[in-house]
Amino acid sequence: MPDTRYTHPAIILHWLMAVLLIALFSLGIYMHDLPLSPDKLKLYAWHKWAGVTAFVLVLLRLAWRVGHRPPPLPAAMPDWQKAAAHGIHHLF
Repeated sequence: MPDTRYTHPAIILHWLMAVLLIALFSLGIYMHDLPLSPDKLKLYAWHKWAGVTAFVLVLLRLAWRVGHRPPPLPAAMPDWQKAAAHGIHHLF
């Protein structure tokens, strides 16, 4: 019988990436209109390295996914919802 949940590492990577990407997006918006100053340059450096960290997390998540299949969709799910789930998954 296949597992019905994602693995703990997959869940942790998902939420780490979600929090990091929201923080990066928010920081990018905040930094946009700041006047040039040492503080702005510190924020740019932090933003750059947080972006590199996000990229490494993406690579880790992809590597994990290669070796671990996702759980199947529920059998009771209507076909149109399964098709929508697969379509959205392939878009992103």
